[in-house]
Amino acid sequence: MQQPPIVEYVAPQAHEQGVQQGIQQGIQQGVRESTRKHILEILTLRLQGDAAQTFKPKLEAIDDLQRLEQLFGAAMKVESPEDFTQALNQNGK
Repeated sequence: MQQPPIVEYVAPQAHEQGVQQGIQQGIQQGVRESTRKHILEILTLRLQGDAAQTFKPKLEAIDDLQRLEQLFGAAMKVESPEDFTQALNQNGK
């Protein structure tokens, strides 16, 4: 059975858009995961003991890249676990 010309034109474009969207989503997920990893690395360096690992579940629950970037900046400045807890509880404000 032969496809109408419009199907032959639209189907490949729709597929390509879907592939591009999937690639973008994958890139964004990778950036979020990398940012979480770097936050934990900074906290490990700045805080004593295993305090940084206590924040891992909360960081993994955050999907907003802008929020993670704010927390990355906060992690570079913290002097205690309480400082980072306060940054986490600010909800991006």
